[in-house]
Amino acid sequence: MRRMPTGTLVWSLKRYTRDANLWDRVCFRCKQKVPVFEYELRNEQEQPLFHFLCEECAQKKLAEWLQCTESPDYIALGYQTDFDIATVFFEQKNEGETLLLTRWSKEQRRRRLQIETDADA
Repeated sequence: MRRMPTGTLVWSLKRYTRDANLWDRVCFRCKQKVPVFEYELRNEQEQPLFHFLCEECAQKKLAEWLQCTESPDYIALGYQTDFDIATVFFEQKNEGETLLLTRWSKEQRRRRLQIETDADA
């Protein structure tokens, strides 16, 4: 297994599992759907910014990174990637970006999301 990236965080998406419900929020990108991901990125001053994205917009964000953003092909993708955490780091030593994708097991996902529903009850 390879080591964890040590570069600077460019952006990350993490499936939301905190105690608070997001029903009163909307996706930062499409402004229409209830978000399910926390979106972290850095501004020009390297300060962290946090937003929330729905499943569809999170999938688009990942697709944009995986494909050339100048190409409109990512919009026409007919599949989705099953992921719970996606993190992109800039590696100074090779002057490139590294994607770290995490997928929880079905049981892990059920337990993490169950904690959220138990807290709401």
